[in-house]
Amino acid sequence: MNFQPRHWLAVGVLIGTIGLTTGCATNPAEPHIKFIELINKDLITAYQPAHNEVSGWDDTWQLGRQSVDVAWLAPISHERLPLIIYLPGLGEPATAGEQWRDAWAQAGYAVLSVQGQAYGPALYLTGQAQAGVFRELAADRYSSASLRDRLNTLQQVLTDVRARAAKGDAQLAAIDWNQVTVAGFDLGAQTAAAVAGAGQAGGASGVDVQPKAVLLLSPYVDVEARPEAFARMASPVLTITSPDDEDPFNWVSSNQQRELLGASVTAAGSYRLKLARATYKTLSGSDLVPVPAEGKAPKAPPPGDEHTPGGKSHAKTKLVGSEGGHSPVGAEPVPDHKQVASIQAVSQAFLDSRVKHNPAASEWLQKAAPGWLGNAGWLQ
Repeated sequence: MNFQPRHWLAVGVLIGTIGLTTGCATNPAEPHIKFIELINKDLITAYQPAHNEVSGWDDTWQLGRQSVDVAWLAPISHERLPLIIYLPGLGEPATAGEQWRDAWAQAGYAVLSVQGQAYGPALYLTGQAQAGVFRELAADRYSSASLRDRLNTLQQVLTDVRARAAKGDAQLAAIDWNQVTVAGFDLGAQTAAAVAGAGQAGGASGVDVQPKAVLLLSPYVDVEARPEAFARMASPVLTITSPDDEDPFNWVSSNQQRELLGASVTAAGSYRLKLARATYKTLSGSDLVPVPAEGKAPKAPPPGDEHTPGGKSHAKTKLVGSEGGHSPVGAEPVPDHKQVASIQAVSQAFLDSRVKHNPAASEWLQKAAPGWLGNAGWLQ
């Protein structure tokens, strides 16, 4: 099998299994491997970003009285790194969006994913989730009060990141705070847009970053939102959605509601990617082709002992999906590989164009991307 270097991390965890089972039809990881190969084949003719080996960890940080899940992926490098703050969707762990986070880290970005536990998998253990009342649950989590709570949590995490870096954490000290992107999926997209100024008439989000770019997957738009709320975002924005982007929590009534955000953005250098067949699950970038447990390797623990005051930190085992509770996000068939490749290629080119000011990335977006997408989607 021929594996392209851009996806070494996604495929690397399977190498041990592949070595023992090459040519064996019973390899439990084979569907995942074939899916990665198909994505790589699509990407050969797309924009080519940098290729880096990456490392990462995930952990739970105690900030005051709340627990916050944090995940880190970054190139193995001694250079200063642009930062992507990634905010997962409703009910997802900090380790969600692995397809996109891996790709961005390989392309040369440090990716810090943040999810307060009240918004992650633990919400499936609440009374509302147990009763299957997901619309009411979503109404609470998408409310203005919950948004302010998440913005406050994010600021606390970033303050802690800076403090850990100042105390000698070499990985976190590599962050270039002048080159920050905020990205999010679904609920996380609501938070990311607020960080970038959406809806902040005369005010501020309270998060101490000035994003160079904003990347929103399955962007959240309140039913009463007005275009001017999103026109306030001054940084270039990439929005990604699809006619099949249906909210499993039944809170966003239609994908057309999501499209209002991209249509309302006025910042120069912004793009809208409307995919033809990408489902909500595909846009999440999480467990697109689940690998059986025997096909996985354990993750490395977080480095050093800086991650908890006065003691060594260990990666925590997270709830996944609906363990112990019900979830509205059911299993789906294997997604369309070109839809996945489209998200990956366009997002990487957008980041390199707007953050690294790479002329090749800008040219690909402007000239080659629409033809490369073909019937997979539409880029404006």
